[in-house]
Amino acid sequence: MQGHGGSAPAWIEDSHAHSAWPNASWVTTGPSVAQAYDRLGNYGVKARLQTLWRDAHSTLLGADKQAQRQNTFHTKKKAKPCKAAQTDAKTDAAASEDALASSHMTNASEQPSDFVNAQQQAAFAVCNSYVDLFLPNQPYPVRSDAEDPVLDACLLHCINHCSKTAELIKKTNQQAKADPDFEAPRDQGFTRPKVLILLPMRNMALKTILRLLQFTQKETRADSIQGKHRFLEDFGPGQDGVDEEELTERGKRVKQQQPAEHQALFDGNCDDHFRIGMKITRGSVRLYSDFYESDIIVASPLALATKLIEDEEEGGAADFLSSIEVLLVNRLDVLHMQNWAHMTTVLEAVNQVPKGQHGVDIMRVREWYLSGNAKQHRQTILLSSFATAEANALFNRMCVNHAGKARLKVSYKGVLGHTLSPVRQIFERIASPSATADAEARFQHFKKHVWLSIKESGSSGQLVFVRSYFDFVRLRNFLKEEGASFVGLCEYTKYSDVSRGRSNFFHGRRRIMLYTERAHFYHRYRLRGIKVS
Repeated sequence: MQGHGGSAPAWIEDSHAHSAWPNASWVTTGPSVAQAYDRLGNYGVKARLQTLWRDAHSTLLGADKQAQRQNTFHTKKKAKPCKAAQTDAKTDAAASEDALASSHMTNASEQPSDFVNAQQQAAFAVCNSYVDLFLPNQPYPVRSDAEDPVLDACLLHCINHCSKTAELIKKTNQQAKADPDFEAPRDQGFTRPKVLILLPMRNMALKTILRLLQFTQKETRADSIQGKHRFLEDFGPGQDGVDEEELTERGKRVKQQQPAEHQALFDGNCDDHFRIGMKITRGSVRLYSDFYESDIIVASPLALATKLIEDEEEGGAADFLSSIEVLLVNRLDVLHMQNWAHMTTVLEAVNQVPKGQHGVDIMRVREWYLSGNAKQHRQTILLSSFATAEANALFNRMCVNHAGKARLKVSYKGVLGHTLSPVRQIFERIASPSATADAEARFQHFKKHVWLSIKESGSSGQLVFVRSYFDFVRLRNFLKEEGASFVGLCEYTKYSDVSRGRSNFFHGRRRIMLYTERAHFYHRYRLRGIKVS
């Protein structure tokens, strides 16, 4: 087991994932990747959750598979009728769902898989083993309504974990009530929240929470999902979501020119400050529940970091994060385009020993919580389109699950061969004494080598692409000192200044354009005037 900030783990190659993900293989820090099964019943998923899962995936699983399941159910129902006829309507409906799902678990070899593809099946198997997981091969959506089977598997795992935890506590409470001499086991944490889901924007939170609701509760009554109307108003297209009717003709043309994945990624409400709690019971789901009464917390790192600061100023503490057992981070690559410091702030606050008791029976709190080892019993799941140095560092240093780690080692095909015009690619290695000195080493290399080449050429149409805003500010100040003819575009530049700067660069009134990675990620400007030397 690796401690916080310890040495890098020893990764072991495992070829088990070749059948699920092309050009990828598993690497682990312990045993081989868990075996994947076709049926959810093999993982101990409750019958009611299996039914909700199959209903949510009925289209993807195929009409023929659903017909086969229905025929199997009706056949078994005639042979063995349900015994819940004397109960009320609500209990009868729940029993019918359990009977339907239980029928699917029998004769599994004769029935199709519960999973839509091999990737979803493999992801759920690894999640169910409760090891830390890093999947750096999440594809970008090309439609705003595109399904994400791997994310669905992770969400089902979160729901299943909450369900099993609640069932264990309920069973213990019933035994303690029936037998006064019953010694209750340690089956709880300090606080109720067990799952934390971190997302970059509200549009992703909208899709994620709606998917969670599909996997959790059927809307059979008006109060089955409390707070849903408010949720749709808060997370639907609002001030940050632009209506198609409000766009000008030019705006519509510009939007249509953007790549499909960019349109899908930023479709809807792109606000990055949100947090919401979900309380799950057998009969209903309550949104906007108090964090200390919630089972699942869905938030952005920015909103949680703000919450931590507010609680600290008010003399409180972030005790609601003390007993998180499953931490799911979706779209880590998009979060990297935001303030990464918020991610590390939140992860450092998770699983700290709380300052208050919050009404918990201390005799039922698990030993590892009392001893301050909750981090070693937390599962962290990271989903990203690619791996970065920051993501690898976070996974290696801040994910310290005692059960081990598993990640996909992806072999990328590359994109240099897909350039429209033949452009010479030159890569230069820069010597740096340490990782903390990389920024200074890059800056000195630019001053001594790159800038001299640009200055001596005297040509226009030269683009300097900068990864971070801090490097942008440094280069901008340097170019000002040198009296260079340039325009700077970053993620904070006003729209009017962007239009003016792009025009000046295109018509040659400014020789150099300084352009940041975040500005390109969020806006995808079509830059004209760049010349190939």
